[in-house]
Amino acid sequence: MTKSELIKKIHRNNNLNFVEIERIVNEVLNEITNGLQEDGKVVLTGFGTFEKYYQEGYDGINPSTGEKLLVDGSYKIRFSSSKKLKDLVNNK
Repeated sequence: MTKSELIKKIHRNNNLNFVEIERIVNEVLNEITNGLQEDGKVVLTGFGTFEKYYQEGYDGINPSTGEKLLVDGSYKIRFSSSKKLKDLVNNK
Protein backbone atom coordinates (compact mmCIF):
# COMPACT_ATOMS: atom_id res chain seq x y z
CA MET A 1 0.00 0.00 0.00
CA THR A 2 1.32 3.44 -0.87
CA LYS A 3 0.79 6.65 1.09
CA SER A 4 -1.79 7.88 -1.44
CA GLU A 5 -3.67 4.55 -1.22
CA LEU A 6 -3.69 4.86 2.57
CA ILE A 7 -5.13 8.38 2.34
CA LYS A 8 -7.81 7.21 -0.12
CA LYS A 9 -8.81 4.30 2.15
CA ILE A 10 -9.13 6.59 5.16
CA HIS A 11 -11.18 9.00 3.04
CA ARG A 12 -13.51 6.21 1.82
CA ASN A 13 -14.00 4.79 5.30
CA ASN A 14 -14.63 8.08 7.10
CA ASN A 15 -16.50 10.92 5.33
CA LEU A 16 -13.60 13.25 6.10
CA ASN A 17 -12.14 15.88 3.79
CA PHE A 18 -9.46 14.32 1.53
CA VAL A 19 -7.12 17.32 1.84
CA GLU A 20 -7.36 17.26 5.65
CA ILE A 21 -6.63 13.52 5.76
CA GLU A 22 -3.58 14.04 3.56
CA ARG A 23 -2.37 16.87 5.83
CA ILE A 24 -2.82 14.72 8.95
CA VAL A 25 -1.03 11.71 7.44
CA ASN A 26 1.85 13.96 6.36
CA GLU A 27 1.98 15.53 9.83
CA VAL A 28 2.13 12.11 11.51
CA LEU A 29 4.99 11.04 9.23
CA ASN A 30 6.82 14.34 9.86
CA GLU A 31 6.51 13.89 13.62
CA ILE A 32 7.88 10.33 13.39
CA THR A 33 10.81 11.72 11.38
CA ASN A 34 11.36 14.53 13.89
CA GLY A 35 11.24 12.06 16.77
CA LEU A 36 13.91 9.93 15.13
CA GLN A 37 16.10 12.98 14.48
CA GLU A 38 15.73 14.35 18.02
CA ASP A 39 15.39 11.27 20.24
CA GLY A 40 16.50 8.41 18.01
CA LYS A 41 13.41 6.39 18.91
CA VAL A 42 9.65 6.56 18.36
CA VAL A 43 7.36 4.11 20.15
CA LEU A 44 3.80 3.68 18.89
CA THR A 45 2.16 1.46 21.49
CA GLY A 46 0.28 -1.42 19.91
CA PHE A 47 2.01 -0.86 16.56
CA GLY A 48 5.78 -0.89 16.92
CA THR A 49 9.02 0.99 17.48
CA PHE A 50 11.13 2.97 15.02
CA GLU A 51 14.75 3.27 16.14
CA LYS A 52 17.76 5.05 14.67
CA TYR A 53 21.10 3.21 14.97
CA TYR A 54 24.60 3.64 13.62
CA GLN A 55 26.05 0.96 11.37
CA GLU A 56 29.84 1.02 11.36
CA GLY A 57 31.71 1.29 8.09
CA TYR A 58 33.15 -1.86 6.55
CA ASP A 59 35.41 -3.08 3.75
CA GLY A 60 33.43 -4.00 0.67
CA ILE A 61 34.00 -5.13 -2.89
CA ASN A 62 32.57 -3.54 -6.02
CA PRO A 63 30.77 -6.50 -7.65
CA SER A 64 31.31 -5.11 -11.16
CA THR A 65 35.05 -4.55 -10.95
CA GLY A 66 36.17 -6.60 -7.96
CA GLU A 67 37.82 -3.43 -6.61
CA LYS A 68 38.05 -3.18 -2.82
CA LEU A 69 36.43 -0.13 -1.28
CA LEU A 70 35.55 1.29 2.10
CA VAL A 71 31.82 1.68 2.79
CA ASP A 72 31.32 4.58 5.20
CA GLY A 73 29.31 4.12 8.37
CA SER A 74 25.85 5.67 8.44
CA TYR A 75 22.67 5.94 10.43
CA LYS A 76 19.93 3.42 9.64
CA ILE A 77 16.32 3.06 10.76
CA ARG A 78 15.05 -0.17 12.28
CA PHE A 79 11.38 -1.02 12.84
CA SER A 80 10.30 -3.61 15.40
CA SER A 81 6.64 -4.52 15.31
CA SER A 82 4.70 -4.90 18.55
CA LYS A 83 3.37 -8.27 19.65
CA LYS A 84 -0.15 -6.99 19.00
CA LEU A 85 0.67 -6.08 15.39
CA LYS A 86 2.43 -9.42 14.80
CA ASP A 87 -0.58 -11.29 16.17
CA LEU A 88 -3.00 -9.32 13.99
CA VAL A 89 -0.94 -9.91 10.84
CA ASN A 90 -0.38 -13.60 11.56
CA ASN A 91 -4.04 -14.31 12.35
CA LYS A 92 -5.46 -12.79 9.21
